[in-house]
Amino acid sequence: MKKNNIIIALPILLLSMTSCGGSGGGSKPYDEEAYDDSRSDYYDLVERRNKFDEYSELSFDDEITNGLDDNVWNTLDGYWENGGTTPHNGVRRRNIFYTKDSAGNGYVALKSRGLYNLEDPATAGKPEGSCIETKNSLGPGRYEVYMAAMPREGGVTALWTYKCESNEEVSQNEIDIEIGGSGQYSNLWCTTWTRKTNKATNAPDVSDICYMNDGRIHKYTFDWYTEYGNTSKGRVDWFVDGKLVNSISGGTVTDIDMPLWLGVWMPSWAGNAAWVEDYILVDRVTYKAFDENQYYQTKRAYNTYSPKAPSQSNIQTVSFASVTSGLNKLANPSFEITKEYLENDNYGWVKFNPNQFNGTKEFVNDASTGSKAFKISSGNAEEYNDGYYYQRISCSYEGFKYHFAIDAKLVGASDTAEILIWQRNKAGMGNVGQQHLVINSTTYKTYEAGITMNENAGNLDIFLHVENGSAIFDNAKLFRVLD
Repeated sequence: MKKNNIIIALPILLLSMTSCGGSGGGSKPYDEEAYDDSRSDYYDLVERRNKFDEYSELSFDDEITNGLDDNVWNTLDGYWENGGTTPHNGVRRRNIFYTKDSAGNGYVALKSRGLYNLEDPATAGKPEGSCIETKNSLGPGRYEVYMAAMPREGGVTALWTYKCESNEEVSQNEIDIEIGGSGQYSNLWCTTWTRKTNKATNAPDVSDICYMNDGRIHKYTFDWYTEYGNTSKGRVDWFVDGKLVNSISGGTVTDIDMPLWLGVWMPSWAGNAAWVEDYILVDRVTYKAFDENQYYQTKRAYNTYSPKAPSQSNIQTVSFASVTSGLNKLANPSFEITKEYLENDNYGWVKFNPNQFNGTKEFVNDASTGSKAFKISSGNAEEYNDGYYYQRISCSYEGFKYHFAIDAKLVGASDTAEILIWQRNKAGMGNVGQQHLVINSTTYKTYEAGITMNENAGNLDIFLHVENGSAIFDNAKLFRVLD
């Protein structure tokens, strides 16, 4: 049975004023071994670098047994500009859910809506995320989240501290963990800021530990010091599953207290969110304050968002499978959506190389389930008359497993068609594996395949290919198989 052990102080005031105070500095002995960051046990030696404050009213350990605690968290509706060309709809509390696994362990499922999510017609085509924030500003210490990152290109999973006193040109105090930016899950983005023009960023490769969208719970940690050892400088250490992966020190490390934020947002620079929905799965969040040897300032924050207590946020409970192994990874898998969102898009089923292949598509009423199906016909040109329509599941790496199924049939007995399953490399070009499912019936059959991604894989392409004549496709499914 999981349980919460949470002690929280009064909430911060969300005003654009600066306050006095903070924690007083102290003195501590220098332990040379504890500061040797080449040691494999560097993560475990944190209390030899600086003791935790066992009496801190800010420290918490939230194992989310029965949802988010009102004393710790706020939910948010908010928006921050991404500077890109694809509009998004910010973060919305309607995308926060609770779930429990078969053992009764509780989680928060933070949903992201992709381009093809049509739950809200008013925001269709605008990707949307979700976010929670601590009620209190926190100081130096160990920040840790146990979570499975949102696994798709087009969204950024983030754990970060942030406080802006007036505007970001003069005050952007921030420490970041960001996962999934620029459509990859091999590098962890680590950033520190004190203002918009004063930051440091590294993106260490952590693929020797994991691909961070593998569907498993991983432990993400950063330790924030304002006086690291005998250097009199601030420093932040980042860890994945207890292994040090990055450090930044010096003048880009803030000494101002900040709330902790956790969520997924959908900036255009993160890639194309060409899917319906996916989730962060959060198992546990902890903060352990360092003692008075780590000096920091307390400030009052400028905040334009709309915080609300979790108990007042209408958070719904969903099944564990619906946010993990039972989540269809395909866009428009039922072929019921017939309006194009983008030119030649067909809500996810993109025409492959339209300047070369001359096949055509149409939506028909001859469906195996529902009311619509997808009919592909070969063209009439002497060359390249094939019809190819496909979806790409990017960020599909070595060892990832899927189960694919689709209903299909030939229109005429002499027609020829197949489903092609191509594993592409990380650049999306060369094949590193392929499977063919030949359609061999003029009545609906279900064609299935188990898929295990090979070495050097990075993208999974599902092609619906008609070589001659016509074939009809319906009821497509692609599920992750989690060990």
